[in-house]
Formats: sequence, C-alpha cells, structure tokens
Amino acid sequence: MLKILELFGGIGAPRKALENIGFNIKSIDYVEILPYAVQAYNSIFDIRYTPQSVIGWNLEPDILIHGSPCQDFSKAGRNNINTGRSILYEETLSIIDHKLIKRPKVVVWENVPNLISNGKKVKHIVHFNHYVDTMKSMGYKSFYAILDSSKYGIAQARDRLYTVSILENELKDREFKFPPGKELKRDLRYYLDKNVKPEDLPLSDSELSIFFKNENNELCVKEATKVGFKVVNLYDSINVEFPTSKTRRGRVGRGVVNTLTTSPRQAVYTPDGLRMLSAKEHLRLMGYTDKDYNNMKRSGITDRQISHLAGNSICVPVLEAIFKELENMDILKEV
Repeated sequence: MLKILELFGGIGAPRKALENIGFNIKSIDYVEILPYAVQAYNSIFDIRYTPQSVIGWNLEPDILIHGSPCQDFSKAGRNNINTGRSILYEETLSIIDHKLIKRPKVVVWENVPNLISNGKKVKHIVHFNHYVDTMKSMGYKSFYAILDSSKYGIAQARDRLYTVSILENELKDREFKFPPGKELKRDLRYYLDKNVKPEDLPLSDSELSIFFKNENNELCVKEATKVGFKVVNLYDSINVEFPTSKTRRGRVGRGVVNTLTTSPRQAVYTPDGLRMLSAKEHLRLMGYTDKDYNNMKRSGITDRQISHLAGNSICVPVLEAIFKELENMDILKEV
C-alpha cells in the first residue's frame, strides 16, 4: 500500500496516475478548497472528502504531490505574487517542515514554466530557488524539467515545470532522471467524440470571423505574422481565444491541442466542419476516461465546470512516466 497526500488536489491526477500504473493507494488525505473539484474527485474515486484549505493541517505520507495555484507565475498572471494565491506553495513547505509526523520520501510539484523566469521585468525564479533551497534544508535534493505532455502520449502541447524532490537518504548518491519524451503515436483525431457535430458546439460569429478560404479552397485562420494567416488541416486544433486580437499568433495545433486553460476556447477542424472541443474531450486530453466524465456528470457537475477542472489538472500520462521512473529506482514502493 502506497500512502499519498494530495495538496491543491484538483480532480486527483496523481492518484489516477498511480492507480493506472498498478499501485494500491491509501490516501492519507486530499486537500482542495474548490467545492466542485472535491465533488468531481469524490465521483471519480467514490470517496467522500469535503473542501478544506492547506492552512493549518497534519499526517504521514510516502509521497506528497502538490500543484499550487499558478496564476501569478503564468505569463497571463495579473496578481502580485506576494499577495496572490500562488504564494500558497509556502504552505506546502510549512506542512513538510513541521506538520507531518514523518517527511515523505518524495515531493512532486507541478507548475507553469514561467516559475523559472529570470528576465528584467519578471524574476519568478527567486521563488523557485527559495522552494528548492528550503527543500534542501529539510534533507531533499530537487530535480526539475519542463515537460511537454505531447511527448508522453497525449495530444496536447502542454509545457509544465515538474520538480521532483527526493530525500537524500533515499537517493543514496543517485540522480533522478526525467523519463525521455517520445514521438506522439495517436494524434487529436483519436480523442474526438464521433457523436459530436459542428451544430452541437458551434463557434461564435466573432470566432468564425477569423477564418476564410484561400484561392486553393483551403481553410485558413488569421494570425499576427508576416503572412497574416495559417492553413488549417483536418484534425488540427485552433485556439480561438481573443478573436479580435491584432497580436495573436500560434493559434494552430498540428494534430494536437494547445495548452488547455480553465476557460478553453479551442476549435477542431473535422470532416464535418469546424466545432469547439467538448468537455468530455477536454478530460480525455488530460488523461481521464469517459467513465470519469460520466461519473462527474451524474454527480451534478456541469460541462463548463468539467472543462475548468480539466484545464486546472495535471496531465495524467506525464505523472505516470515520472512515477514509473521513481518506481524503477525503488523509491516508490508499496509497504
């Protein structure tokens, strides 16, 4: 039995990943403040947790996984890191330091790549370095990498920063190496719901206005580049957020979707025409199953809420790859 603790637990990507690769899980606790995220987690794993904050809390896990809020670290962030929600990673450090009976062997932190930004205007790396230094003071050695989900078997180009911290006495002078990415074998078409038609999930007039056909009768979308547009192929995704933007580029995903956000507006070009991606497809593109979707719907969660939760989750197949590597090192094991 592997004892896990999920902080800022969302809809349970770490638990899902560990169960997928064969671990028997004992959930020491799951901490999430958003009520319908807790509702979704309970429906997926048939458990009855209630919403709670990470503030003021304690226990004894083998592995702790946290995906503390990233809004203030992201490129789209608007809040002051010193007053915003992203500073809550400090609560994780506090929990590890003096609120657990025993420190976990492994701590995994997922966040946005901008957390290690070191520019003139934005220097979030000071927060990252503070985290790593504090973990070191508690006996951990940290390893980090930016991983793209599309290299780990999922048709979503989603870059995220993964930090794996392992107790020095568990490492025994070894190094943790992130699993190498591989070429994507199943593109976006394999994630689409064949029962969904363009009329079911239409684009708005404003979103449709950025598309046109060229002289070769190819579908194109306007972009802020020298050419001014990009050709859209079958089963490409198109990010239609901010359709009136004059600076938007990189809208088209070739056989993959771009990073799913908590308010995703991504279309797909199918043989039937353009349509928006569905909530079920958003979940599939994070590594969840249709059973998970159906359980969430039966519990009363709306499609809009499901899409929000998908965009806020950690990509399950990436976690699977990381956990397998830790298992191969005999650091993650059932007791």
